[in-house]
Amino acid sequence: MKPTPKHQSMANFFDALGHPRRQMIFQILKETGPKGVPFHSLLMQSSLTASTLSFHLQKLDKGRLLKRKTKGRESWISLDLRTFFQFVEPARDQVKIRA
Repeated sequence: MKPTPKHQSMANFFDALGHPRRQMIFQILKETGPKGVPFHSLLMQSSLTASTLSFHLQKLDKGRLLKRKTKGRESWISLDLRTFFQFVEPARDQVKIRA
């Protein structure tokens, strides 16, 4: 059996959330809501360097967790939770926790 494109998408999703800094960025974006936040504001809130933030945003983008919009000269970033629920809900339903 070979991995399917869905397997690759799932691997990218879990890789995107597989680092503490990306989890922090995810939390910041979740707290800002669907409106999102400008890159510069996310930079200030995260206390990361621009290059480090860009790297981690690329990973989150590859995991299909981000929406990006350009407003004027600013790049606005928000979460795309459709992918999150696409992978988390089915995984939760498949895992049975025994007490």
